[in-house]
Amino acid sequence: MFNFVYKSIDFSHKIDRPSVPSENYEKHMHYFNEILFFVAGDVDYTVENETFKLSPGDLLIIPSGKFHFASVNLSVPYERYVLKFPDSILSNHLIDKKNSLPTIFNEMKKFILLFENLEDYFNRNVDRDDVYELFISELMKILVFVGHEKSNPISRKNDTITSIINYIDANIHNKITLDSIAESFNFSKSYISNEFKKYMRTPIMQYVRSKKIIAAHLMILNGAKKTEAAEAFGFDTYSTFYREYVKIMGFAPNGEASKSKALAKDNDR
Repeated sequence: MFNFVYKSIDFSHKIDRPSVPSENYEKHMHYFNEILFFVAGDVDYTVENETFKLSPGDLLIIPSGKFHFASVNLSVPYERYVLKFPDSILSNHLIDKKNSLPTIFNEMKKFILLFENLEDYFNRNVDRDDVYELFISELMKILVFVGHEKSNPISRKNDTITSIINYIDANIHNKITLDSIAESFNFSKSYISNEFKKYMRTPIMQYVRSKKIIAAHLMILNGAKKTEAAEAFGFDTYSTFYREYVKIMGFAPNGEASKSKALAKDNDR
């Protein structure tokens, strides 16, 4: 087992044994990407509108800003490799490749060798900068190789939730309210609220605000002014944006300085 948090990455090999979880598996989304390689356990994993029953060797690719959570049966050990990383360490080519990939690749047990390499690098007597470079090289291999694999995922979906999420994504730069969602789908506000929370385990407007704030956070990291980011995602005033940002991210919007804070905050999960 290992956990390597350095610069902009957080790579780990975890095993949670019965009744001794290392995480709470709570629903969340974050500004960086995540790869999960499933080794063993009894887990249903939800990414946005899709829920997958994981089998050993399954590989999940979760881009930034995608809502996800695990439903874990902790009567059996849960083992996985988890790689968290921002787009900023990738070439434009690899960013485009990553963004074109499906969420899950099944039966990728041959990839275990690449993840075991990470364990080997971590245990070598080399400095952290060398480990970081080796980890990045393996990450790039994983993204390149998986891009040449076929994916035939079997997932459970809720058509109503899928349509609502598509609506939110299409209107992320506009002001979105529960009224506007209900009107677009000709459903009552209570029905939409109840269905969304039942399936996604989070209130719908909290989901909308989180998506907007994370997208704005990425915009700020890429050099935009904070006021520009607030305006771009439909916030009426900067003070409203600021309050929501602090509530969701846990710190004030501050460009480059926010990278390490966000990673440290998410590492508690």
